Amino acid sequence: MIQNQEEKDMKRKIIAGFMVAVLAAGCITGCGSSSGDGTESASAGDTLNVLTWEGDVADDQISGFEKEYGVKVNVTYVEDTNTILAKMLQGSNEYDVIDVESAYVKSFVDADLLAPLDYDAITNYDNIEPSYVEKGPIGDEDLKYSLPISGPLYTGVVVNKETCPIEITSFKDLADPALEGQLWCTNATISLYAGALKALGYSPNSSDENELNEAQELLQKIKPNVKAFGASSISSLETGDCSVAYTYDYNMLMCDDKENWDKFEIIPDTTLGYTQYWTIAASSKKQKLANEFINYAYTEDAAAAIANEWGGVPAVKQDLIKDDVDSDYFDNPIMQQFADMWPDHEDLAASDEQTAAMDTLYNELMSGQ
Repeated sequence: MIQNQEEKDMKRKIIAGFMVAVLAAGCITGCGSSSGDGTESASAGDTLNVLTWEGDVADDQISGFEKEYGVKVNVTYVEDTNTILAKMLQGSNEYDVIDVESAYVKSFVDADLLAPLDYDAITNYDNIEPSYVEKGPIGDEDLKYSLPISGPLYTGVVVNKETCPIEITSFKDLADPALEGQLWCTNATISLYAGALKALGYSPNSSDENELNEAQELLQKIKPNVKAFGASSISSLETGDCSVAYTYDYNMLMCDDKENWDKFEIIPDTTLGYTQYWTIAASSKKQKLANEFINYAYTEDAAAAIANEWGGVPAVKQDLIKDDVDSDYFDNPIMQQFADMWPDHEDLAASDEQTAAMDTLYNELMSGQ
């Protein structure tokens, strides 16, 4: 037993040592201030600290929960998962509920940063679309620590069907010289290298040096076509600045304007499936309230609020909210397309070794080495 604990402590130190450099980036932005030391028990007047990605909670969802439970919800928005992980490994206990991307769930579980969910408190579990809880993310396949925030999401090649100068069927096609100055590309290293690895016939979770070097060579061929690397492709695509993007924005692009339904398409063979998950910090002293917050997310009111404010494929069954959204909401092509692609998607898990290797290669790619 002592040996197991020593191994856990050593792993936490290794992960923390790697992540500490990332923390300096300071990518977290808050709405309101953090409250207290997290020692209070759940009661009226409490503040629940929720760390989430923009688009995963709705204003009406938050206000509805606050009203029903008589508490204050302090929402902090995050732009980088590594920053969350680094802060928590350094002992931060300022968050109760944490929105974690599926590729990083294993890292959080391995570092003992998450508390098991209380399924007795999550009485709205049956409202979740069954296919989304058949299996959890790598590291939490049994969903002991996590539940989906949304339906499927994808990173992939998105093309403007009206202006793209070539037919694209593969990630490799992004190296075609005809796309020079036409390509927008995500700056998320795991997405870039996983996409290249998949195109080369390798596992997107590979940390093999030779395979990663091949992925680097492919990305070096693609880079001359890239007009911009960044976090959001929507403006570049909608304004016509770029006719092609390797992006995780297709979901939001298709929900932004109905005219986009016929204008853009995602290339299935280039996609990497993922989703976001609600989790509870092991350090939280408000785990009862945190479980109630997650349970509330699967109510009709909360799910409809998310759909109406942000769009996207809901985590809940469509019948639950069909009368609360626009009559053509579920006519959006992503609803059926994303569901059809989900059973065949390959889960991603960002290991420390792979992440470190990819970050090194990405820095070399950007510096032109």
